[in-house]
Amino acid sequence: MPDADPMFYRHLLSSQLQEARKKAGYSQPDVARETGWSLSKVMRLESGRVKISMTDLKALISFYELSPENAAELRRAAEEARRQPWWYEYRSLLSEGFQSYLGYEASSSVIRNFEALFIPGLLQTEEYARVALQQSVVPEKEELLDLRMKRQERMLSESSSTELRFLIDEAALRRVVGDGALMEAQIRHLRNVSSLDHVSVGVVPFSSGLYPLLRSPYVIFEFAKVDQERVVYLENPDGSVILNNKAIVGVQRSVEEYLEAFWEVENRYAQPITEWCENLPQLAA
Repeated sequence: MPDADPMFYRHLLSSQLQEARKKAGYSQPDVARETGWSLSKVMRLESGRVKISMTDLKALISFYELSPENAAELRRAAEEARRQPWWYEYRSLLSEGFQSYLGYEASSSVIRNFEALFIPGLLQTEEYARVALQQSVVPEKEELLDLRMKRQERMLSESSSTELRFLIDEAALRRVVGDGALMEAQIRHLRNVSSLDHVSVGVVPFSSGLYPLLRSPYVIFEFAKVDQERVVYLENPDGSVILNNKAIVGVQRSVEEYLEAFWEVENRYAQPITEWCENLPQLAA
């Protein structure tokens, strides 16, 4: 697994604890009754919102009669979850949902990102990002700009083991953010970044017409561990939501439908950024 984030391990541990309890045949009230804990404590430990102590984890491992292998996995996840993430100094600026997002971003083996209106954050030049953040309602614009640039340093490094696949609607490239010179520099940056071995940048041209999930920007996180489910992150005008197959909130689509839509758009409608740039005289050189 890539440089997995503590937040990722906290979510992983949460899922593992719930799965272990269910396999052992217990409900949350059963666990509370047998351990002498309050029901709220059991719920908090399984939610992943609080860090579990090794003493409490040991008690659950014993109660669920887990195998040495499963017990070792839980201990490792608990230990990793207690580390401070690289973005810890920015934590007061970030919603719980975006903290989870950063955890998944740092832990994924493959990230697929579709954007219809803006250049994806990981691909924005500093100038583009600064102008975009000026339009946001958050007061800590310079701090968030610094965070975005540090994310890029990590994910776009040639040493990164995460495959990055981006699809951008032509509307995002035609929309002038700042001025023409800024946008020209931004598009050149996209073309340069696409030359990295682990990065793919595709453009969905206007000529493609309508295509699946055109209205919905989304990010799909895939993990190296075979039994770790993919996660989809959606950002809506009123906030953001993390989705997975077990807990789909406020929408009807599954993770697989987002993945299938991405594959269809990538293979049937999109073209490489370098090919799209050939139609722009000022960038063709």
